[in-house]
Amino acid sequence: MPTPLIGCLLAVVLAAVVALLTPVLLRWLPVPPDEEDVAPFSELDSPGFRWATFATGSAAGCLALGLTPPTFWAAWAPYVSLGALLALIDLRTTFLPLRLNYLAFGLAAVGVALAAWLEGSWSPLLWAATVGAGAAAVFWIVWRFSGGRLGYGDVRLVGLIGVVAGSGGLVTGFWSILLGTVVGAVWAIASRVHRGANHEFPYGPSLMLGPVLALVVQALVAR
Repeated sequence: MPTPLIGCLLAVVLAAVVALLTPVLLRWLPVPPDEEDVAPFSELDSPGFRWATFATGSAAGCLALGLTPPTFWAAWAPYVSLGALLALIDLRTTFLPLRLNYLAFGLAAVGVALAAWLEGSWSPLLWAATVGAGAAAVFWIVWRFSGGRLGYGDVRLVGLIGVVAGSGGLVTGFWSILLGTVVGAVWAIASRVHRGANHEFPYGPSLMLGPVLALVVQALVAR
């Protein structure tokens, strides 16, 4: 069986597991303490939401695991599976739950360490740390001076993105952040034109799409 197909099947299985666990995960996520008027995340649960989580995780996972070496699957798997749920929550609420972000980050970090061991090189760890820290620092500066236009959840999220994408090297990490930012900017402009300048915009889904787009672009260029 071709390796990309194995990766895709693994992604579908993981997406199904996360979809089945969605009710439990949503109940586990507390509402931000300074946002008392926000409904509990558990209210998002529905058959449609679970199917969306499964479909998003499967599609992103098939691309990500199909385009990366098996030694890096442990880093990308939690990103695309839990990341699908994280992105959909942000899309519905404009919040990126801290617990879920940290869970994905922790599992991805372990996956990067495993990739470094399997590759017999420190490079995945070093680039993951460099890109993750660098991206988070840049977004922190933007958050600090954006006047609330960028949420702090996006700063934490880009650290996760940088660690996963950066494990593949500086080029993958750079293009992942850049493409996610560009998609987010275009989406934000379209959203403001359609819904007005005061409409809250979820930036997380665009950022999380960046690494998958970067893998696709790199695969097309390499042909």
